[in-house]
Amino acid sequence: MRQPHAIVVPTPFPVGPINVYLLEGPEPALVDTGPNTDEAMTSLQNGLAERGQTLAGIRHLVISHAHPDHYGLAARIAAESEAKVYSHRYNVELLASDQAIIKDWGDYYVQALLGAGLPSSLLAGTVRAFSTASSYHQPVGVDAALDDGAVLSLGGDVWEVIHTPGHASGHICLYSGQSGHLLSGDHLLRDISSNPILEPPLPGEVKRPRSLAQYLRSLERVAALEVAVTWPGHGAPITDHRQLIARRLRFHRRRANQIATLLSAQPRTAYQIATTYFSALQGMQAFLAVSEVIGHLDILEQEGRVSSGLTDGILFYALTGER
Repeated sequence: MRQPHAIVVPTPFPVGPINVYLLEGPEPALVDTGPNTDEAMTSLQNGLAERGQTLAGIRHLVISHAHPDHYGLAARIAAESEAKVYSHRYNVELLASDQAIIKDWGDYYVQALLGAGLPSSLLAGTVRAFSTASSYHQPVGVDAALDDGAVLSLGGDVWEVIHTPGHASGHICLYSGQSGHLLSGDHLLRDISSNPILEPPLPGEVKRPRSLAQYLRSLERVAALEVAVTWPGHGAPITDHRQLIARRLRFHRRRANQIATLLSAQPRTAYQIATTYFSALQGMQAFLAVSEVIGHLDILEQEGRVSSGLTDGILFYALTGER
């Protein structure tokens, strides 16, 4: 089979450009799209033209997860082609921008951030950042909702859908056991650590996903795969996925221990802990930092090392004495 061809597309986000992957063959496929901007569309069209392809010729479009840099152009691509759109079933309502779902998520984040100790003076900026990010996509319908283990024939190869929750509940990777290629989306990135994103409870569930715990389990699952090359959503290809995963696991264990040490002095909120590790916590960066800290606190709670309790509506974490 031909290896995936990366088309580098600009984004307005701090993470930088995104890799959109072209899988060439009788029925060309794209994995992810870039944000809904004219600059991204031009880069995508130019990248396709360099391979003798056009948007109109795309027949399959796989969305790795429901973040705007990864699916923002999906509706425009689907409108200009006969592409069938695929994504994990958890993403269907988000990608369609179901207004009830969007409102539920917005309300949840306001309450979660206030409960995490985010100062009310910073909340408006964070809400604006969410609104700005949401402007970089259009609603798109999913033709085929995927589950873990589904198989897709794309680009002359057979790809297994690997559900890898953590960065997002509906995140998927595509894995070819025959070629050893892994399309990893944001699950595994070479130069930056994937952020475990705080999310509301899934439909039918009461408790929110423990994003970092899920992410670590997903990393261990991917480490067990025989992978020759990992093609990430951002940055350069990865040829040592097991070594990289081992470094990520060590980092998260070290950070959890550091947070436990911080809590040995006095109880703290997730926001207070985040200010120890991250600077300029405003807008989306405040949300991402608090998300990551909550992930580590979840793990410490699961291990019985930390307990939490509300004081005036704000959640404080304290060390239990367990080691």
